[in-house]
Amino acid sequence: MSSFVKLAWHNMWRNWRRTAVALIAIVLGLILLLFFDGMITGSDKAIFGNAVRLYGGNIQLHAPGYRAKASLLPMYPLDNADAVVQTARAQPQVETAAKRINTAGIITSAEGSFPVSITGLEPAVEAPVSIQAENISRGRYLSVDDGDAIVIGQGLADLLKVDVGDRVNLLGRSKRGQMRQRTMTIVGIYDLGMREAEERLVFMTLPEAQTLYNLRRQVTEVTLTLQNVGQEQAVLTQLQAALPDVEVDSWQTLKPEIRETMETKQVFTSVIGVIVVLIAS
Repeated sequence: MSSFVKLAWHNMWRNWRRTAVALIAIVLGLILLLFFDGMITGSDKAIFGNAVRLYGGNIQLHAPGYRAKASLLPMYPLDNADAVVQTARAQPQVETAAKRINTAGIITSAEGSFPVSITGLEPAVEAPVSIQAENISRGRYLSVDDGDAIVIGQGLADLLKVDVGDRVNLLGRSKRGQMRQRTMTIVGIYDLGMREAEERLVFMTLPEAQTLYNLRRQVTEVTLTLQNVGQEQAVLTQLQAALPDVEVDSWQTLKPEIRETMETKQVFTSVIGVIVVLIAS
């Protein structure tokens, strides 16, 4: 073996310029690969982290059977929501745990009527992690004391031809399936640069939604924002053990299209990484 090592060492330095060029190429290739991997990882966390925040957090907790019943009974309430929140907040990976009400509805102005998804939320809890709160372009985000106030997207404001301070009619389905209507004031408009989300997502305070939709201190879900995308499975396992009577789902289940996009991107990244290694070698 020692003779082979000596022979290899001799061949390496017989043409030291060629060896130096090869070593430099390998080192530069590794540096490029590490830089590329770090850049892609950071990009993934930013892109998919924002997508997760946009569509309701990393993990959502509902009453048992919610997913099966939601299409027929969208205001299916979650019992003992405060206890669920406390259990969720005890997990070290959880950044925020917030109570919500979600329902489908219609928003109307003099320009016309448009279908929307209506969310009642806790402004003080969600503001630090809300992508809508980060991107308010006019007006302000919701506050705890707001009554008949809503925040809408720029895309929806364009469709309705309304602005901050204007009043619109909001129609949504109550707990018993009845349609409830209220005139609301637009206090803020968010601009995400994503027309589809801006045209469909409307937000009001949780107490206002509870009153409007006859839920009386009840909620339909608890949403969790984790410190990092990728921690979902560990938290799911812990919560499923601690809350056996609650339906616990991550964004991978609730938004499979985001998961599929992420998996496709990871395959593409791996292919690019192999190409970089081949070039370096």
